Amino acid sequence: MSTNCVETMKVRVRDRSAEAPWGSGLTNPVVRTVEISTDCPVCGGKRGTPTNLNQYDDGVHYSVDIWTNPCRHVDSYAAVVREAARLREAGDVR
Repeated sequence: MSTNCVETMKVRVRDRSAEAPWGSGLTNPVVRTVEISTDCPVCGGKRGTPTNLNQYDDGVHYSVDIWTNPCRHVDSYAAVVREAARLREAGDVR
């Protein structure tokens, strides 16, 4: 386990990498709750506060979190999923 623990926050994001490829039938959204750093990976400033966003896709309702970073850097869900996996693998979560 790493000794470089970081302050984290939990967010719900859509993980499109875990879904069937587009065009292969109905989409079944995969929403994951992941743990990420509270700091922006670009500049190190604090990330924004997550809020709920209800979505509707191919007849399926689901909810994810959205946030606006004060620094204005944008977090894509794909990048957030990768960051969460890196933190989990490294053991860098409190």
